[in-house]
Amino acid sequence: MGKTINVGYYFVAFIDIVGQRDRLKQWVKLPSNEGENENVARILRDTSEYVRELRVKFDEYFEAVAKPTDLLEHLTPEQRAWAEQRKKTILWRRGFSDSYFMTIPCWNEPSWGAHSLAIYYCLFGICGLFIWALAKKRPFRGALEVGLGTEISKEEVYGPVNVRVFELEKGAKHPRIIVGTGLLNYLDDLEKRCPDNLEGKHTKDTIQKCRNLITTDHTDTPILDPMGKGVKSISGAVDLRMVKLAYEFVVRQEELYVHSDEKLYEYYSHLRKYCESRLALWNLDSIH
Repeated sequence: MGKTINVGYYFVAFIDIVGQRDRLKQWVKLPSNEGENENVARILRDTSEYVRELRVKFDEYFEAVAKPTDLLEHLTPEQRAWAEQRKKTILWRRGFSDSYFMTIPCWNEPSWGAHSLAIYYCLFGICGLFIWALAKKRPFRGALEVGLGTEISKEEVYGPVNVRVFELEKGAKHPRIIVGTGLLNYLDDLEKRCPDNLEGKHTKDTIQKCRNLITTDHTDTPILDPMGKGVKSISGAVDLRMVKLAYEFVVRQEELYVHSDEKLYEYYSHLRKYCESRLALWNLDSIH
């Protein structure tokens, strides 16, 4: 008898920092003198330190939206215990160079539908991270999907879901987070299967929160909506100053490439139009 292979549905998020590979390619050999030593150190400070910082910031945004609210005070002790147990979400993180993977097993949960809460926290975390990265002038692109897979080692998933999320990320081309149809269909199916009880009601509410973080872009492609109402509604989770800095960076990039790189100009022009469609939510003025 062969080894039993457990398979199931997984949510996978994949993000890739834009532009760092060119910087790393400048490191071609082991340093042999003080000047080369300092050059390598500078390259690593510019790249690896940012990767570490980005991972820490994701955790901060994830935890910001997951923190307890005042609503817990109005619950009975039994209900409060249930809510706290339900929030014990499972999120696996795995880094590889300038890429970052986040995985949620859709079948491993403390109560029915609780994994939808982990998916929501992750979507929100990536939205906050996207704004932060633009503000830091170090954007990323990525993709989200739900699909089949199996855990081939501790917290490492292998399967069609990985193939799909890689294909989606490759198609992103410029800073945006593409949302796969597998995730959209999964949320629809999960909503239809919600039981008529407290767990089902909570899961439906969470599914709607997920949808509130998703929009479509100029090509009708589903993408995350980092400056939309779903993010703005969580008071204090995303700093207004960071939103302003992110928008200003996008405008500068569009102006930078207007005559030098037609493709990059087009990408940042679309991103600018997206940002400006959301400025009113943040009480920010457009730059002319």
